[in-house]
Amino acid sequence: MSTTKSILDKYLGKDTRITEKDAGNGFKEVCDLDTGDCYTVRLKDGLIERVDNTMRQFKKVQVETKSGIKTLLNG
Repeated sequence: MSTTKSILDKYLGKDTRITEKDAGNGFKEVCDLDTGDCYTVRLKDGLIERVDNTMRQFKKVQVETKSGIKTLLNG
């Protein structure tokens, strides 16, 4: 069985630097250490499917506006 890292490496065509945390029910939270972006993914039949992150509540998001950076809380 392929690992999340090897699947991402093959798809992106580069050596990725990621961390992953099991979120239960077949879901994983994967963070790209180069960009700082984190995604919830699901592995199924060796394919990675990105899951809509709006299912997570109380997540802080930083947004850049004309007056500066604001922190928003979804939920």
